[in-house]
Amino acid sequence: MIVAAYASLIRMDANMPSVPPLDVYRLLVDSTPVVTTVYAGGEYAPWSTTVHGLRTDVSLWRRMHLANWNTVPTELRAQGLDALLASYRHVFANPRAWDGMAVHDWDNVPQPVRTVAYRQMVAYWTGFYDIGRRYGLAPRLVSDTAAAIVMSESWFDHRAVHRDASGNADIGLAQASDYARARMGDLYRLGVVDVDLATDDYYNPWKATRFAALWFGLLLDEAAGNVDVAVRAYNRGIANAHDDRGSAYLAAVKQRLYRFIRNNDAPPAWAYVWSRGQTIEQEEWPWLSSAG
Repeated sequence: MIVAAYASLIRMDANMPSVPPLDVYRLLVDSTPVVTTVYAGGEYAPWSTTVHGLRTDVSLWRRMHLANWNTVPTELRAQGLDALLASYRHVFANPRAWDGMAVHDWDNVPQPVRTVAYRQMVAYWTGFYDIGRRYGLAPRLVSDTAAAIVMSESWFDHRAVHRDASGNADIGLAQASDYARARMGDLYRLGVVDVDLATDDYYNPWKATRFAALWFGLLLDEAAGNVDVAVRAYNRGIANAHDDRGSAYLAAVKQRLYRFIRNNDAPPAWAYVWSRGQTIEQEEWPWLSSAG
């Protein structure tokens, strides 16, 4: 009797609970569509992507300038830029890495990272050469002013080229003119400067920022330590430093120094990357935090 009852029990159909299938992909990848813009041919073009793409897609990061990130929602912008900066941490405040990188290596570094790295290169070289020390100038003032000059010249584009009607070509980050490049060669042969740069070197950010620091130092000497006159002379030469174009150039450099290099009312993406860059700089180069 007991055996028969047990046998009937094991023949009963069990009703298993209903469990919905797990979509593992959706748990790991946020495919929510996002429309942003990318930099293409000197213009900003619309681009369709996803939340996951903005957080992880290196090929997309390389297409986006900081201006493109301004239109991304605040929280997502922070997530994407944090991931981007973490992925390229090895090129921040790292002269050993910079020294081994060629121009095409920098082509593949996203523009937001380059804006930080190039400013840090300027700070390195102005510190290396003690630019302005003989005039009692604060190191931070010198490095920030030189960075604002570089920004004004090329907007931190290491491939920048500008040709004027006379045929002169200003090239690279520092927009070194035909005259400046030839003069640097002369000064090297005279033992005034310690580096001889070939034309292609001016497209290499590590070498172009070295030129910018040295050239600004030479202009400071010509200006007897007057920073404003040296800035004017970077664009106009010492003889024409006080003309109207020199005044306009000084105003533009000071505006970029205030807004972008020192981050006062800068666009949101720039301000975010600037702050994160400051943190990285202080971690890697702690002595600069008290440099004045």
